Amino acid sequence: MQAELPLQELRDQVLTITLNRPNKLNALTHEIYNFIGDAVRDASDNPEVAAIVLRGNGRAFSSGFDLKLEMGDRTPEQKLRSIHDGSNRTRWAIWKCKKPVIAAVHGYCLAGAFEMVLPCDFTIATESCKLGVPEILFGGGPAFQMVPWMVNHKTAKEILLTGRHITAAEALRMGLVTSVVPDDGLDAALTQLTDTLRRLPPAALWMNKLGINRAYETMGMEAHINGWVETVAYLGGMENPTREEFRRRVVDEGAGAGIEWRARHYAGKPSPED
Repeated sequence: MQAELPLQELRDQVLTITLNRPNKLNALTHEIYNFIGDAVRDASDNPEVAAIVLRGNGRAFSSGFDLKLEMGDRTPEQKLRSIHDGSNRTRWAIWKCKKPVIAAVHGYCLAGAFEMVLPCDFTIATESCKLGVPEILFGGGPAFQMVPWMVNHKTAKEILLTGRHITAAEALRMGLVTSVVPDDGLDAALTQLTDTLRRLPPAALWMNKLGINRAYETMGMEAHINGWVETVAYLGGMENPTREEFRRRVVDEGAGAGIEWRARHYAGKPSPED
């Protein structure tokens, strides 16, 4: 069955793109990721759009990529094309968009969803939101290696080498989100920010965003992230018993079973059948 594509609404010059798989915690597919990239690129040149908002329906912004799809059999070359031409293409579209892009996150914002939020210009998180990059727990790594450019050396290693969930308060302290609001305050915070942005001169917003981004690009951020993609694509093909057991359980028993096994494994607790 085709995964539900995001909803789009343009109101008061604000384009809202809403992830719409609430029963799957808005788990992402490559089709959904491409849809978002196309929508952002179209909005970048649309004079009727002053700002873009990314958010999610239901209990979470997004739990990340659909694990059954991610754990399927793909060659390193297929993974490489998928990252360069798919997910990272969308992330760069957000980074390079002429309009400010705001992520409004709640519940969970993990893995591929977290990587989509990193290049956004603003991120508003609710107090109970959990963020993070758990890929190392199944022998992988983030395809969009932006964290080291946003936080200090030790903090980057804490995030990327432990795979743990980060609280919204921690993410604010680390500089990964712009602000943290009460769980029922997301809409009000969005309205306040978008009201400010849509009243600012569009050309000034674009040029100042471009200037800030170029500071990082001049230091080599874009080349570093693009060069890392080959490493993470081939990393997924390296022999890894933990990853293979996790993959087997996800494919055979479902994502929930795989996540439960992984949690027990890293806690040093045997599974009931072990």
